[in-house]
Amino acid sequence: MVSGHFCFHIFAYSSMKVLRLNQDDLPIFHLPVITIGAFDGFHQGHRQIVNKVCQLAQQNGSDSILITFDPHPRKVLDQNNRSNYLLNTLDEKIKLLSETKLKYLILVPFSFEFSQQIAEEYIENFIIKLFKPKILVIGFDHRFGMNSEGDIKLLKKYAADGHYQLEEISKQELAYEKISSTHIREALRQNDLKTANQLLGRPYLISGTVVKGMQLGNQIGYPTANLKPDDSSKLLPNPGIYASLVHLDGNIYRGLLYIGNRPTLGSNLENSIEIHIKDFNQNIYHRKAIIEVIEYIRPDEKFENLDLLQNQIQKDDAKIEKLLDKYLISQTANIKQPKVAVVILNFNGEKILPDYLPSVFQNLPENAELYFIDNASTDQSLLWVSQNYPEIKKIRLSQNYGFAEGYNRGLKQVNADYYILINSDVKVINDWITPLLKRVHLNPKIMACQPKILSANHPENFEYAGAAGGMIDLLGYTFSRGRMLQTVEADMGQYNDARRIFWASGAAFLVNAAMFKSIGGFDPDYFAHQEEIDLCWRIQRAGGEIWFEPESKVYHLGGGTLDYDNPRKVFLNFRNNLSTIFKNTPYWYLIILLPIRLILDVLISIKYLLGGQFKLTLKVIEAYIWSILSTLWLIQKKESYTHKINQIKIGAEQLNGVLKGSLFVHFYLFNHQTYKDIPKQYKD
Repeated sequence: MVSGHFCFHIFAYSSMKVLRLNQDDLPIFHLPVITIGAFDGFHQGHRQIVNKVCQLAQQNGSDSILITFDPHPRKVLDQNNRSNYLLNTLDEKIKLLSETKLKYLILVPFSFEFSQQIAEEYIENFIIKLFKPKILVIGFDHRFGMNSEGDIKLLKKYAADGHYQLEEISKQELAYEKISSTHIREALRQNDLKTANQLLGRPYLISGTVVKGMQLGNQIGYPTANLKPDDSSKLLPNPGIYASLVHLDGNIYRGLLYIGNRPTLGSNLENSIEIHIKDFNQNIYHRKAIIEVIEYIRPDEKFENLDLLQNQIQKDDAKIEKLLDKYLISQTANIKQPKVAVVILNFNGEKILPDYLPSVFQNLPENAELYFIDNASTDQSLLWVSQNYPEIKKIRLSQNYGFAEGYNRGLKQVNADYYILINSDVKVINDWITPLLKRVHLNPKIMACQPKILSANHPENFEYAGAAGGMIDLLGYTFSRGRMLQTVEADMGQYNDARRIFWASGAAFLVNAAMFKSIGGFDPDYFAHQEEIDLCWRIQRAGGEIWFEPESKVYHLGGGTLDYDNPRKVFLNFRNNLSTIFKNTPYWYLIILLPIRLILDVLISIKYLLGGQFKLTLKVIEAYIWSILSTLWLIQKKESYTHKINQIKIGAEQLNGVLKGSLFVHFYLFNHQTYKDIPKQYKD
């Protein structure tokens, strides 16, 4: 299931008032700015007109009004023409218009008698007398009156006589084609959902009531809900299979949509609309549903038997999963009020939770929920949260799966557009989430975003784990702006620029939920450490971007769960870093890189040895032994993740945040001990 706030908010009505002429009393409008039309489909051209109405109304302190007709004029004037089938039912139109800033929607009963008004009578008795517009906003091709004799020239004549101001909206184009309801209908008839949805500015809708069907889907493992459209004049896409999303009771589910007459079952059966809803098994008869038709898959076909039909549906289902993955990833940034899940993974955090959790809970924005995933703690941390914060949603895992797999398993139970993963030893002092959301909404390719991470014990300093955004050098060694090797800087505002980075810190970062799931989440074999670097590298390979947002700040204890010089931590860092490099780097570069890395890591292990840290030396050696013995396994993982990346690519790979050179050369040879010291030509 995907979030109930996805894509466009057809369930969230604004303050727009809907009035029916001749049934409801019209108020005395204040300096009304009006537009008139059928607005079938409410496509991008229509939206441009409505936006202009609302803009002018705001500038003049006026009421914004849209006047439309029910039934659609073509249904009255030419009842036998299939080209008059509607792109929207009236209910769909009202719901779409309610998303705008319109103050009034006026529904005018349309009849043959109404259509017989001459153009001048329509202007004088209908527009001017009833609505007294200050400003009339009309598309360039608007026609009205008997035989459609009225046009923009006649409206300009009345405007010149001082009856109203006229604002003409010019022809709207997309890829050199006029945006029109006619063009959208033609695209649907050609199975060109991509063009139709581009012209609409949203997916095509089918709304209706769930009714009882033949229940064939249960026999082949794909139960379906049969949908009866709200209006028989609704234009349906051609018979076939479609990738879809299903709005039901405020939630949205993935769906496999079928439109056709089920030729495998017999001849001359009635057409039906059937939707297989993924991960759903409730009884929904007589309930309303709205389907977003995302993409055409194939035409309806007749199969010799049900087994062949089932095999084909399995192929369709797999293809639809990939298409919806890409669609959901690319569309998340368009959500006006995204559903946000702030998620804390805990293991034996009873001692630190009272000092850190309250601030996170108290600074949640309205659209965010807090989740607490417990990794089978052996202390009383889960009990403490339950007693002190019953509002927090809790997920208990059966064993300690570590950071990587613990999050993977817990997040499968979390429904959101964005995950914000935050360590249990992080404190906040204000709304740090909204700046992250604002940043990702500026660019649909931003898949992850990190706040500024400061030290909880020394708030004037950056914190080791992430600082002002993670970077990497050409040899795969990681560092941060604000933290080079063991040197941690004071925050003097030197990194207050929002910018692309290579990796976002696992201590606190936002990630696109659809991307996280589609790309395989964290590598479960990492257990802990560097899993976020691997994730961000894969996201960039898939065409996504990773950003740092300085307007968001958090305070991290650091080492709260495992000291930075802990031997186990050293092993995981070296092992996981080698795995990350191997999985994400081309084979030809590995031939060059790995021998150099071996030499440098031997030198690091010798440094540990000379410093009396014998256990750390052994852990570096152990990490290399593990990596060498796991070569075949790493090759298999490399191919598996590359396959996932290629399936959900949203753009070309473009790695950012890579230091052109060696971190150690800059630090020790050139004395560049902060990121600011490094010359610009070596940085992105």
